[in-house]
Amino acid sequence: MAGLASLTDRRAVLAAIEEYDRLGRDTFLAHYRFGRAKWWYLVHSGKQYDSKAIIGAAIGFQTGRALTTDDFSGGEASVVRKLHSLGFRVLRREMSEKTALPEEVPETFPEGMRVTVTVNRAERSLAARLGCIEIHGTNCVVCGMDFEHRYGSDFAGLIHVHHLKPLGIVRQAAEVNPREELRPVCPNCHAAIHYGGMNRAIEEVQESLRQSRGATL
Repeated sequence: MAGLASLTDRRAVLAAIEEYDRLGRDTFLAHYRFGRAKWWYLVHSGKQYDSKAIIGAAIGFQTGRALTTDDFSGGEASVVRKLHSLGFRVLRREMSEKTALPEEVPETFPEGMRVTVTVNRAERSLAARLGCIEIHGTNCVVCGMDFEHRYGSDFAGLIHVHHLKPLGIVRQAAEVNPREELRPVCPNCHAAIHYGGMNRAIEEVQESLRQSRGATL
């Protein structure tokens, strides 16, 4: 029987992705007898896909016999590694739904009191975030730090997405081009960009970092 190691053709994965889009998620998963992914998903063209199901279907496109969920194990050591080896990006699911660290931290705040707060918040697009990560990667464009490399695979995909034009000054919904308007930045550099209510250029913060590193050598 064909196993996970038999998948060597990137085109088979792309064929599985195309079928996933054509059938829709629920029909695709039911057809190949897979459940929804719990942890890892494949990111391609700004969309996310159940990674293990894509692998099972892709093996069918390559070998003529698709695998079901019981035919191989999922997770980082198998599915994630295989998709990475074929040039695809795979992220942990919770990283698509929220950023684990706060994007904005007030300088001071009261503690303990119970208050009701009403705010206006600009909605952020998950598809735009995924598109930014797919195009620009998960390394901070200012300092180069990558959470997965620094802290391990549990933190794969953890990164802030910085809008070169702040959402706060946009008064109505608009299309966002991830290639031109978004950049991945770590929380430290993101805070530096906006520190003091500013929206510093990435090049300006990069230069500040270079000068600071030079002074400590």
